[in-house]
Amino acid sequence: MATRGLPSWPWLDAEVADLPEAEALALDAMRAWAEDGPGGPIAQAALVLASAGAEGAALPLNAALRALPGLVPACRVCPGVSRCEADFLLALTAAQAGRRSLALAMLHRVAPPLAAYQAMPGVISLACALRRSGLVFSAPF
Repeated sequence: MATRGLPSWPWLDAEVADLPEAEALALDAMRAWAEDGPGGPIAQAALVLASAGAEGAALPLNAALRALPGLVPACRVCPGVSRCEADFLLALTAAQAGRRSLALAMLHRVAPPLAAYQAMPGVISLACALRRSGLVFSAPF
């Protein structure tokens, strides 16, 4: 078995500063959603998304993250991307590319089957809302 040259999982342990614009914004919005703020999680995420003109994506983000209890975003100042955050970003990327089965597979890494299925409408809506705002995810595979 090879011990060198194996591909790494996309965005896992990557620096947040090295992420493409769409992925960095989605990650920042996820982390803001997880924090307590005066307006609640949707308002916190909407503030971050408004910086790119994508404040309409706050409601689908809320729906997706509420359906995924196993997804715990890191703090906003953490420099690296955690495993569950990388899986969620890959699910968004797949959903935006129209690869729903791959998006569902990525969500299964974060949550049990029922929760992953329940999160799919939110993930697809979030991916579409970000695309409408001009934020297109890169293809890591």
